[in-house]
Amino acid sequence: MAKVENPTVLFGKSKFIWSAHGAEHVIMRRAFSFGVDKPPARALCRAACDTHYCLYVNGNAAVWFGGMNRGKHSYYDEFDIAKYLVKGDNVLVVHCLYYGADGRDLVTSGKPAFIFECNDIKVYSDETFFVYENPAFKRPAPGNCCYAGASLDYDAAFEGQIQNLLDPAFKSSLFVPATVLDNYPSTALGTILERPLPLERFSRAPVTAKSKKSTDQFNGDLYTIDLPKYMRVTPYFEVIGEGQETIVIKTDCTDCQGCFGDEKSVYHGHSVKYTTKPTVNIFDCMLPMTGEKLYFSMPRSVKVLKLGYREIGYDTVPTCEFSTGNAMYDRLFDKAMNTLYACMDSTIMDTPERERTMWMGDSSIAARAMYIGYAGAAPLVKKVIKDILENADGCVLRSCVPGNVPVDIPAHGLFALSEYGLFAQYRNFTKDIELFKSEYEKLCNYLMLWEMTEHGVALRDGNRRWYDNLYNIDEALVENALYYSACKFMLALGEKVGNHDYDEDFTDRMDNIAEYIESSWDGLGYSSREDGYDDRANALIVLSGLVPNNRYDALARLLGSTMEASPYMEWAAIEALTVLGRRDLALRRFTSRYALASAEDSTVLGEDFGGYGAKCQVDQSAVISELVLMLGGITVKNGASEILITPDFTAFKDFKCSFTLESGELDLRYKYSPTRIDIIIDNETSAKITLDITPERIGRAVERRTILLNKGKNKFSL
Repeated sequence: MAKVENPTVLFGKSKFIWSAHGAEHVIMRRAFSFGVDKPPARALCRAACDTHYCLYVNGNAAVWFGGMNRGKHSYYDEFDIAKYLVKGDNVLVVHCLYYGADGRDLVTSGKPAFIFECNDIKVYSDETFFVYENPAFKRPAPGNCCYAGASLDYDAAFEGQIQNLLDPAFKSSLFVPATVLDNYPSTALGTILERPLPLERFSRAPVTAKSKKSTDQFNGDLYTIDLPKYMRVTPYFEVIGEGQETIVIKTDCTDCQGCFGDEKSVYHGHSVKYTTKPTVNIFDCMLPMTGEKLYFSMPRSVKVLKLGYREIGYDTVPTCEFSTGNAMYDRLFDKAMNTLYACMDSTIMDTPERERTMWMGDSSIAARAMYIGYAGAAPLVKKVIKDILENADGCVLRSCVPGNVPVDIPAHGLFALSEYGLFAQYRNFTKDIELFKSEYEKLCNYLMLWEMTEHGVALRDGNRRWYDNLYNIDEALVENALYYSACKFMLALGEKVGNHDYDEDFTDRMDNIAEYIESSWDGLGYSSREDGYDDRANALIVLSGLVPNNRYDALARLLGSTMEASPYMEWAAIEALTVLGRRDLALRRFTSRYALASAEDSTVLGEDFGGYGAKCQVDQSAVISELVLMLGGITVKNGASEILITPDFTAFKDFKCSFTLESGELDLRYKYSPTRIDIIIDNETSAKITLDITPERIGRAVERRTILLNKGKNKFSL
């Protein structure tokens, strides 16, 4: 049996390498042989690259779009290639891509570099790797200014004789010994951390898809592939060309409309321009594209053999099943799940089409949905929180990190620190408290940046004031309600971590804000303006716990009729109505607001209720939380160790839901008929689960009961 060597120093025998001239696209090869010996049962590799790479072993794609977008840190990937190794000759082939241009999703090191080690087969990146600067890759014009990298421009006439480079027997004078740049750690990439997220999931072989062909007498042929759903893909084709024909590859989302206030702008996503060579052209592109349709346009002189793609995405699967028997709600849930998945990458992207960046408010919405919908995505929430804390400017928390334009939006920071924000979701769904112990002081100091006045906190400008996409926002009340909630969360967190240094400050500020908000009540709703009521402000005041019981009916009427929130803040109105005991109005509002989005012929949910802006927007993942938690009557707290279930038949008559939490699996089934109500809860968690049965929610005269559930199946008939 081959000896397995355990390294004592990360990349201790490896060097950073690249090509001599620093091209943005390079191909690396490393041949090695086991002779007649059997390959080892394990071949654990580590690799890092600025920016991304694809790695083949003996022609098998082992890593696709490896490397992770960096900010303050670079990351190395870890993977095992043993299953691809054979007796005799073997070869590693690595396609490396350096973005060069920063974006809101990436800060480059300023220097392309690749490093690799596999102690088990004694292969290390150094001069034994051979490199080819493929001149077929041209430098295209810059594309989208919001995210890193550029479109791809490839002229196959210049690629050279490299068609068989994945074969171990391939030989070519085009490949020369790699240029050694530096030892590890390098001055450019610094210390490299272990990747905190799984490697991208991808199609191991290109998916050949049936395409629809349409012909234009001026522009040639357009081949359209309808993807199974909205997804991230890298395109693939095999064609026969005459030479110098242009093939352009885009998706239906390559051109993305600007958001509210930026309506006239169009942001051009990455696309591919390929120029053919005579005879067969095979192109397995490593540039991710996003959409529901993949377009290949080309002259009619090009003969198509195969068109297809590889699907790529965050390596997780859905862990939540949901059904109400209502086609609209079930369809919205499926769309929201796909929307959320499409926005998972090295950060929580607000949209994969226009920006691919992390905003603290958007991530707060997504985090709660991720814990319900995709248990395997929990590390992504933790990484986003760490990115925010590590990229803080002193104590100022910033969105768009890691990225080249960190942004201080005070309302986003307050949202993230509120009882329903990013940090609270992490606290509600995971048992990890250590992260907060070391950062509690920084979070408190962030809240102390706001100045108090006689009428609550003064609005803080930051880089930009932004509360919601739509109009008529009551800024003063929204910011004060968010601040009040953030103080509540920090007081509770201080109790948990044993830090009470800020208790008096937060309590005094909360008292001040409560008095200010109370002064804004006029008998119909809360308003700091003279021109009406803002549903977002009133919803946040309800959620902050500042509304006395005798105002519940008035607030329910207001939130049932005033609808100015965009999808970014709609969740607050839905949740506030459930807090007011009116899930019937919450469902009515939900149905009205999402009707167009449900009916739209798309597998994702967009930036606006009517389809305006980006086609896929992470804010809309709130639908998962709205349906499962708010309307389903489920509350998760304290690291998923406490769960409250309050079935409400004024919302759903038929409700099935199962999901996986850190404390275990939970399966719920509510069934209503005129003569009988069944509630079945299969509890496979370690949590304390309480079932709350009340006549007003059940819809008939039943005994008011609070029941502590047993492990296993719990069944109740009413």
